[in-house]
Amino acid sequence: MDMPLIGALVAISAFWVIFGLRRPEGVYQYPFLAGATFLGFIAPQFPAMADDPFLPGGAVTRAALFAILCITACGLGWQLTLPRVAGKPWRFDEKKLLIVSGVLSLAGAYFYFKVSHLPPEIKYSIYTGMPVVYLFFAKLLNYGFAIALICGARRMSIAALSIIAFDTLFYAERILLLGRRSETAEFVFLIGLAWWFQRRRAAPRLLTSGLVMFGAIAMNSAGDYRAITTESEDSGWSDLLKINVLANFAEVVAHGGPEVRNAVLRLESASDTQSFDFGLFHWNTLVFNYVPAQLVGSALKESLTLSFDDQIARDYAPPIGSTETGLADAFASFGYLGAVKFLLIGFGMRRIYDAADSGSTGWQIAYPLILAPAMLAITHHTQWPISALVHMALFLLPALLLARIRQPSPSWVAGTAGSPS
Repeated sequence: MDMPLIGALVAISAFWVIFGLRRPEGVYQYPFLAGATFLGFIAPQFPAMADDPFLPGGAVTRAALFAILCITACGLGWQLTLPRVAGKPWRFDEKKLLIVSGVLSLAGAYFYFKVSHLPPEIKYSIYTGMPVVYLFFAKLLNYGFAIALICGARRMSIAALSIIAFDTLFYAERILLLGRRSETAEFVFLIGLAWWFQRRRAAPRLLTSGLVMFGAIAMNSAGDYRAITTESEDSGWSDLLKINVLANFAEVVAHGGPEVRNAVLRLESASDTQSFDFGLFHWNTLVFNYVPAQLVGSALKESLTLSFDDQIARDYAPPIGSTETGLADAFASFGYLGAVKFLLIGFGMRRIYDAADSGSTGWQIAYPLILAPAMLAITHHTQWPISALVHMALFLLPALLLARIRQPSPSWVAGTAGSPS
């Protein structure tokens, strides 16, 4: 029973990938990216567990069935469109947008600089205390980069080009030195979508889809990459060429991976105990991420969290550095009905994309910034896009309000391809 379900998971994931290739812009849309993530990261970890005698009977079947529900929900959520509420598009002063972009970039760069001067044992591992604060504000650079790209794609200027070049240096460190997968995806999405929204030009579908699928498969080699660039003093950049991406992928298929195994065990635990959190996980995570204990005190922060009966098997010990995938927290919230989380993510991503595609500058900036978190909802946990939207509401939205103009002027409506004001 397990292998037919795993085959169905592969087939449905491949369907959404092929579905996305129908149009040039399809490779930037969530069904394609969700399908690629399931196809390259989730599905390959299942076959090795199908006959694993150390896993509880029926656990793999349950997880594979739930994974099918989740990838199906991702695509169906995208298809559930509603009439868009018409409203006047925000108009922006181009000079103010570039000023805002520059300020955000400098502020974010300062905190990235602070992170880069941390001891290696902290910088390259789990962040706690002040490093969390540094990274929280370092994201401002990403917003500055996104705004500068929109301005540059509409009309390149020295100011826009300077900000883009400055921000690229910081992205390069995160991508080339630290091997951050989410930053790599975000960097590509920001550039590609700025060009698409403003110029209506997309990269060749075969090229883009090939890069996305290679990235999905190469996720299994991220550990080897980081070991060379951050951990080994005797390694050089030439050693990166020795990483056998296909062999690492084949290794995962043959022996499985820790992430999906973690998910299988968490689903089994939730199914056995029937102790679901009914979405309280998201509230507690928001409190953890956005209520600073340094300012309000640990006692007050802890009092804001809501307790629930999260019974986890005593012998459950996930490997350090591994995740449980979004399958785990979705099932732990509502059982099989937890797939609705991915339905809502797909639906929300479609609404944001449609608003951006119709000329909304704010959503043109937000959509590529939310794409990587929406993919992390699959590989890590479903809180990622929610936290990303909250962060943008706190920092990006006020910045855009500063650049907004309310009366008609010669300024352009940022985000409307080739459209004068």
